[in-house]
Amino acid sequence: MKVLFVMPVFNQIEELPALLERCRKTMPADEFIIIDNGSDDGSEKVIEESGFDFIKLDKNYGIGYALRIGVEQALKRGCDVVGNIAGNGKMIPEQMHRVIDPIKNGEADYVTGSRFLPGGDSPNLPTFRKLSIPLIVNTMILILFRKKLTDASCGYRAFKIDLIHNPKVHWQEKWLWHYQFEYYLYAKALKLKYRCIEVPISMIYPERKTNYSKIKPFIGWWEMLEPWLLVGLGLR
Repeated sequence: MKVLFVMPVFNQIEELPALLERCRKTMPADEFIIIDNGSDDGSEKVIEESGFDFIKLDKNYGIGYALRIGVEQALKRGCDVVGNIAGNGKMIPEQMHRVIDPIKNGEADYVTGSRFLPGGDSPNLPTFRKLSIPLIVNTMILILFRKKLTDASCGYRAFKIDLIHNPKVHWQEKWLWHYQFEYYLYAKALKLKYRCIEVPISMIYPERKTNYSKIKPFIGWWEMLEPWLLVGLGLR
């Protein structure tokens, strides 16, 4: 199977150089592309000089739009599997094979990482996330999809491109341009009975408790929950 991994980036100048160097040293994917989501803090220069394939967008259209561009690249390149890794340095490139291997080995169609499985970890995970993910997000998914997950909000994932070809998956709609995109695909994979599994991964949060995420309170949280609700209720 041919695998493309996608890294969306928006203004991550502090974390990006070291992250890309680690990607350069350990890259189990056949192809890798950076989607520069309109960076203007110097990240754009680091990306241009990295030697990796990249697409530079003229502005930040949203994380979902960048991931959509990545999926379109996977289709153009004839890839069988597409995966995502964040550009903020929290996800460990050396663990990329964990989300790829179960698909390549025929064990799953959709794989997502979990910080909460044995073998996973999340140093400095903010208390709000530590409580809200299992109590709110995972519980909602258990009710709507009858599927017990340990970490529904982890963005370290890979899936067969077959999911995109399913006529019931409307992945190019504009409402998915922000945080909705990846959770919409996950919700659809569950709803349509694809083989979805979790694997242990680590996410390293900074020791400082401020500016650890670009997710805006309330608006961003809703964008993450919205696709689960709409797909689970059969409205999308």
